[in-house]
Amino acid sequence: MKLGMLFLFVVAVAVFAQAPDYSTFLYVYADGARIDLPNGYASPLVTDWDNDGDKDLLIGRFAGGNIMFFANSGTNDSPILSYTGLLQAGGGNLSVPSG
Repeated sequence: MKLGMLFLFVVAVAVFAQAPDYSTFLYVYADGARIDLPNGYASPLVTDWDNDGDKDLLIGRFAGGNIMFFANSGTNDSPILSYTGLLQAGGGNLSVPSG
């Protein structure tokens, strides 16, 4: 009985679930210009990196594995992003495996 109910639930979710719409997108701006990465590969993360109460933007780049930091001086509802550079530790750029 429980297996039958689970099956019906899964079927109902599959039938009524909306497929995501990837045909529209939103450009993200920093320092008054659109953020554009030359190689086109990016792994974004939105988090309060600098612990000031608003969400910032980190972008991991495919080329070199560097991590770009964009500080938010606005609010979470109306962010104002500024590029502050690559994340660093110990006097060098942080990087993650890439390629």
